[in-house]
Amino acid sequence: MKRTLLSLLALATFQFTFAQTDVKDRVVAAISSGNVNALAEQFVPSVDLTVLSNSDHYSKAQATGMLRKFFDEHEPQSLRIEHEGASKMGDSYYIGQLVTSNGTFRVTFFLKRQGESALVKQLRIETISK
Repeated sequence: MKRTLLSLLALATFQFTFAQTDVKDRVVAAISSGNVNALAEQFVPSVDLTVLSNSDHYSKAQATGMLRKFFDEHEPQSLRIEHEGASKMGDSYYIGQLVTSNGTFRVTFFLKRQGESALVKQLRIETISK
């Protein structure tokens, strides 16, 4: 019985880790291409969003509008994840550099566990201070 329980726990952990990686890859691809609709599909219903100097909790529709404006002004060229980790609660975070037509920005996003999947609970696009 113990062996079966441990096997099921290991399988669930593996599936969740795989799901987070899949969501991370979709978020990176969406940001890299400026695809705000694909990005918004990965958001929790009310996302904590920071885009340059604007920061608040926004609905998916509001967040989509803000991100569309940002990507219209800063056409993405690439996003490279430089650091990633996980909290004790199992949530993951990713930090990277977004290269755009008008400069380089620091991007940070946090994935929150939602059942057996994960969604973006926070996204930050910030100017890199020199």
